Amino acid sequence: MFELQTCAALTALACSSLALADGVPQFVGDPVIITASRIAQPLSRTLADASVITRDEIEESGAQTLQQVLSRQAAITITSNGGPGASSGIFMRGANSNHTVVLVDGIRIASATLGTTAIQNIPLEQVERIEILRGPGSSLYGADAIGGVIQIFTRKGEGAPRFNAAVEAGTRGSGKLSAGVGGKSGGTAYNLQWSHDQADGFSATNPKSSSYNPDRDGYNNDSYSANVTQAVAPGHDLTVRLFQSFARADFDQNGTGQDWGKTRLTGQSLESKNQFADVWTSTLRFSHGQDKQETFSDAAGGRRDSLYQTTQNEWLWQNDVSTGIGKFIVGAMRGNQKVDSDSVFTKNTRSTKAVFLTYQLEVGRHALQGSVRRDRDDQFGGKTTGKIDYGYRFADGWLARAGYGTAYKAPTFNDLYSPYGGNPSLRPERSRNAELAVQYRKGQDVFSATAFRNDVDQMIIWAPVSPGSFFWSPSNANKALIKGVTLEAETSLKGTRLGMNVTLVDARDGGTGQWLPLRPRQSANFTASRDWNLWTAGVEQRVVSVRYDVSSNTMLHGYGVTNAFANYRFAKNWTATARVDNLFDREYETAYGYNTGGLGAFIGVRYSQ
Repeated sequence: MFELQTCAALTALACSSLALADGVPQFVGDPVIITASRIAQPLSRTLADASVITRDEIEESGAQTLQQVLSRQAAITITSNGGPGASSGIFMRGANSNHTVVLVDGIRIASATLGTTAIQNIPLEQVERIEILRGPGSSLYGADAIGGVIQIFTRKGEGAPRFNAAVEAGTRGSGKLSAGVGGKSGGTAYNLQWSHDQADGFSATNPKSSSYNPDRDGYNNDSYSANVTQAVAPGHDLTVRLFQSFARADFDQNGTGQDWGKTRLTGQSLESKNQFADVWTSTLRFSHGQDKQETFSDAAGGRRDSLYQTTQNEWLWQNDVSTGIGKFIVGAMRGNQKVDSDSVFTKNTRSTKAVFLTYQLEVGRHALQGSVRRDRDDQFGGKTTGKIDYGYRFADGWLARAGYGTAYKAPTFNDLYSPYGGNPSLRPERSRNAELAVQYRKGQDVFSATAFRNDVDQMIIWAPVSPGSFFWSPSNANKALIKGVTLEAETSLKGTRLGMNVTLVDARDGGTGQWLPLRPRQSANFTASRDWNLWTAGVEQRVVSVRYDVSSNTMLHGYGVTNAFANYRFAKNWTATARVDNLFDREYETAYGYNTGGLGAFIGVRYSQ
């Protein structure tokens, strides 16, 4: 929760603001995306490799987790160390799992020691929409966006009050409950959403793991999100957003007894938007994010084994200005991070200052977007990143584009100050990305082909301090070359909605030529769905090729998994749902020694006004 200093900052910010502009954009017709440029624009007009996933798409698919939704997207690979609630990794465009920035309503909720976000603890019941930006994003969002950016928007309220509720049950003791209300009364828009997930699970590990334990590893998660937007005057609004999830997940670390972790994710913000003129909107926001992770075990008598807590505060000022020569987004931010742990870090805080500028211009068939950002970190000094994109609309619905951008990854606190071998002399990883693409979007028909190349320098790797030593330390000793192609298509054929994406990635160590771990060289997703009056039914197929696993120095087998779903609208506002995961009960691994769920069936009922 907020500390007194945070409350004071929020109060001062609220009192100093005249009012704010509406912070809740309307998403109708052509999908609108914010993450690709920091301002709302139609997806068809953006010059980035980007996607939008709506609430309707999430509900129709019956997907159980955020990981399932993301894994269906082009150029994204998800790994998991077990079943529900197990730690998961995002590999976007062949980059590392800590090369993707994850935002929740614009807030970073991540571990500064691991460098990743616990996406397994963000319930889908809280999600209104997901935006994905593939490729370098540091010139927009700062450190760590080498592979891309994923932004999750929680539910918002508009119009007359609307209630929603859902209940679901499935195999392996899984169950879900959720309820919420949202709407707008006068100048006040509001939304409140609550959810509970639980599962008995299955053993996270198999006999190939050195920590194999055949027990069941269960999961529980309780979460809420709330937001209120108050119109103080025309064109001036004040928005408060709150999000928290409280999770417990069992895992396997000891061969006997139980091991479990508790995770609390917190995101809170106060945002002031002021439309001072038709051409100028100013945004002032304070945000507070926290990731608290604790582990416990029977081996320790049920006492806590470890604590790692990251607290991040950020102040942002952004100005969107439209002129006769294009649109400018100009801003500044100041952020700080603090790590609290029962391990002793030689330093546990750092701060960052940044200024950024984005420019957009469309003239006839030509479009241009450029962005530049200067970050100043008290650990390693300054870093400047930039990106330039050009597009040409050569025919109705068609766009050819080219882009070049740079990005960087800041060393984590583990890398720099870990008591188990940190190296305070580390420099940021840096990347140079170039891409070419052609895309088509008109009505329900979508097609895109994107080719990219990403050169990553000064990659941080951990290695023994000397041959045969048990002590490891990180260094900027590695390079990587990542090349790839993605193909995406959607269309309707005689009432059936068809979709597919194919990703080909060549991700190698620049020095040895070795495949980078856990990246499939080929992966593909295929979907088909159809409406029959009150029914909707569909199937999903995911195919993944072999991958190299560095921990075992082996190749993980490729796999294909089929899922099916159906929805029946049996009364006004009421829908019965059903989903089957891994329809043919395939055995496969996304990480060596860790199990994935076999055949699973889930049924439920959803009420939505």
